[in-house]
Amino acid sequence: MNKTAKTAEYREPGEGAIKFARQYVEGLTREEALPVIKRLLKGEMHDPTDKRVKRCDYCGYWWYDDSLRNNKKTCSDECKRGIKTMQRKEQRANKALLNPIPKRKKHRLIDDYIWWLEYPFWVNEYPMIKIGWKYEKPSGFAVMDFIEAKNGIYGEGNRRKTKKYVDKRDQF
Repeated sequence: MNKTAKTAEYREPGEGAIKFARQYVEGLTREEALPVIKRLLKGEMHDPTDKRVKRCDYCGYWWYDDSLRNNKKTCSDECKRGIKTMQRKEQRANKALLNPIPKRKKHRLIDDYIWWLEYPFWVNEYPMIKIGWKYEKPSGFAVMDFIEAKNGIYGEGNRRKTKKYVDKRDQF
């Protein structure tokens, strides 16, 4: 496939693309540089036989590959990170298509506790007993009788009932 025939999606240019374009527009005014940049984007400014001038796989701009083996695909590290990010995203999407239902993790007892609703509850009684004892100590009858007696004195809100005193001197 011819490199000039490859369609590119343009993003922010990388350092290599900026460096390559800068050598063509260095010293030109803005009005003079505009047609040069347009020709540069079309691939008309450089020598087509030069194998080191490539189009970046990520940003889509032309750049000069100065690596030893001439095997780079992107013009800068930022573009390389962008390519890797796109590849990971594609791999995750493919994995989700091939395995729509992920493997279920091992069932734990705490998984039977529905805590996110307005009134949390246990789905099963067994894990409630196995886990709940760590947080709520079971009480015997003597403790329950003591609590009931205190409720009679203090009331349901655990506050002592106010006693109304009547002054006996006011009665005569």
